[in-house]
Amino acid sequence: MGTAAVQVSQSGWQWGNPTPQGNTVRAIDFVQGRGYAIGDDGTALRTDDGGATWSGLPTGTSLDLNRVQAVTPDVVTILGGDGCVLRRSDDGGRTFRKFYVLTEINCPEPVAATYFITPQIGYLLLRNGNVLRTTDAGESFSRVTAIPGTSGSAGGGNATPADAIFTSPDAGIVFLAGSNTAFRTTDAGASWTPEPDVAPGNVQRVKAIDGNTFYAFGPNTLLRSADAGQTWQAKPIAATVTGVSCATLDLCLLTTDRGDRLLRTENGGDTFESITASTAPLYAAGFANPSRAVAAGNGGATAVSDDGGRNYTAVGGDIAGSFQFGLRLGPAPNIALALGARGQLARTTDNGVTWKAINVATSSDMRDTSFSSESEGYALDVRGGLFRTNNGGSSWQPIDPGTTSAPQAVITSGTTVLLAGPRGVRRASGGGQFSLAESRARVDAFDRAGSAIFAYGTNAIIRTTNGGRAWKTIKRPGRLADLEMTSANGGYALTTNGRVWRTTNGGKRWSELPAVGTGRGLALAFGSATDGYLTLEGYPADNNVAYVQRTTDGGKHWRPQRIASGRFPGTEGVISPSAARSYALTSTPAAGGNVFRSLFTTSSGGDFGSRSTISLSRARRSGRTVTVSGQLKGAQGGEAIVVSARTGSRWSEQVVTAGANGGRFTASFRVSGRVQFVARWAGDSGRQGAGSSVLTLKKK
Repeated sequence: MGTAAVQVSQSGWQWGNPTPQGNTVRAIDFVQGRGYAIGDDGTALRTDDGGATWSGLPTGTSLDLNRVQAVTPDVVTILGGDGCVLRRSDDGGRTFRKFYVLTEINCPEPVAATYFITPQIGYLLLRNGNVLRTTDAGESFSRVTAIPGTSGSAGGGNATPADAIFTSPDAGIVFLAGSNTAFRTTDAGASWTPEPDVAPGNVQRVKAIDGNTFYAFGPNTLLRSADAGQTWQAKPIAATVTGVSCATLDLCLLTTDRGDRLLRTENGGDTFESITASTAPLYAAGFANPSRAVAAGNGGATAVSDDGGRNYTAVGGDIAGSFQFGLRLGPAPNIALALGARGQLARTTDNGVTWKAINVATSSDMRDTSFSSESEGYALDVRGGLFRTNNGGSSWQPIDPGTTSAPQAVITSGTTVLLAGPRGVRRASGGGQFSLAESRARVDAFDRAGSAIFAYGTNAIIRTTNGGRAWKTIKRPGRLADLEMTSANGGYALTTNGRVWRTTNGGKRWSELPAVGTGRGLALAFGSATDGYLTLEGYPADNNVAYVQRTTDGGKHWRPQRIASGRFPGTEGVISPSAARSYALTSTPAAGGNVFRSLFTTSSGGDFGSRSTISLSRARRSGRTVTVSGQLKGAQGGEAIVVSARTGSRWSEQVVTAGANGGRFTASFRVSGRVQFVARWAGDSGRQGAGSSVLTLKKK
């Protein structure tokens, strides 16, 4: 299994489990040994070693992708988002840029297919039948003659282009979807002539193997041409073919819509052998060279073959179980743990690159765990069972917690072990018996900040600086949802009404941080006094996705980061042992419902690309309507901006679009009294997200 970092599509987080990554792959294309794969959730991957290792590419989009063309090893185009996402990279996938479409949601003229003959010359087939041609790598396009039979043509019609093959800058062939109707051009799209000798079929896609050998395919359809499309021969097939990749003119792999098998032919489609290469459905396949084949599909499952596509070996893997009870810090920044169901933990010791499942000696779900070293640790289950290991989790021994009331949390401090709740804190040292060290406070969680340990609950915070022998009550800013201290006197709190607070004097005074711009916070995670995250229950510009907001200036500004589709567990979906190193846990779609085993890591604080700046310039009141204006500097146009307005303690949020005229945007709210405004943008390929300062409109 390779250990190259597979980056997510829109930020600086990398997959830790499953590996290589966890999004479904829909298409693969190889050129000169380099391969690109694309799929759901904006996923794009690159391999330079025949699929043994993969690197994630920052497409900057979260919409599903389904078509990819590797024009050269460094030039690649991707298409998806129901024809509204069209992006290109000229640097091997390190960065992508939009071309043709600016509005990627419900764009007015979706793209049906693209084809580039050279890095400079290419064609776009629009769904309405219009054809666009570029000679400058997609910087500009000229409209040529529309495909006959489509709504864009002079005669009109209901047909839609399916796919195209071009064999020179001026010559190509286009199929109409769901038919065997094809048209040819030899004058760069100025005119189109019908192809008379196409065998019957339902064509959805086409593939050129060389200048003369073409395949056209779809539901129960496989057509082959050996004369550049002049004539076509129907091959017997009883499947919906979705992809064709060939190592030679005759040795090919076919993928199907069901993904339950790969179809392999050595005679150009006259006969096939059916190959099951993975338990998971495989939707994409490609040849890196005549002997090396790669297939990928559901949930990122990946397999490779070294015998021309006949036998396969899995790449990467997925730990079993569900870890919906959150993450915990380990004894060193490179170690983290996840709390699972039925006595299971997951642990990484290599900064989140790989994870291993650990079985605790209980059948109950795990509530908490704490390790004092890589080998010495404790685990607590939901029934109050306490277990100890001295060999890194290979074996566990039950420990008497000294109470019949189930403790809610465990933490270690050297040879001392502390248990929190349901009332007070119990303490054991040097392997001795547990005794009550603090009896008053109702606490159910711990937080560590250097040598100080905090125990807290909804209505209490207490602190010890001597290993739990003595405790001091700390003032709280309200009813607590989460506490994240960064030193004995400094830290952050999230209250149950969604407000975020900071203290620098041990809780004597708490200052609110309204620049978060939302009341949807779930939990906090800070790796230093100024660097941290707020996990979100939802982000208005991107539904059903796990987002964090990151600050590097102590909460003065917060920028959104997209991690992956899914959601966080209620608490501790992100942990941060240092300013840059962090871990995340999200849900993954699975048979029977979502499970929490998508694990991520970052060594960059989750940031990727150049910094961006978003600002609010003014707010004007007209009756009860307030209009606020702002700017995203360097905007290309079409970026989704979330503008939030708060009156009292309640936030309302709107999604607006940045204009191509300098990135300006405007939002309007019906509010009264004193109002605070914040704008946020989640970033894209090559640019970090950004959050504005708070703009306050005073009460009239």
